[in-house]
Amino acid sequence: MLDKIKQRLQSKTYLTALALGIVSLLEINAPFVTSFIPEAYRGYLLMIWPIAMMTLREVTTGALSDK
Repeated sequence: MLDKIKQRLQSKTYLTALALGIVSLLEINAPFVTSFIPEAYRGYLLMIWPIAMMTLREVTTGALSDK
């Protein structure tokens, strides 16, 4: 089980998802980013997730099993 966790932590996509999840939790509890963004554009912040994941998926060239 520990080997699978270590393998997952080598994935840039997985690490990015973890980081964005932590930032999202922090943002929910103590808004620090949204206070600087005009209200009209705050809805677009949700687009960070799919754009980041699609970009990393395209950049990632190999499977975790190959690492």
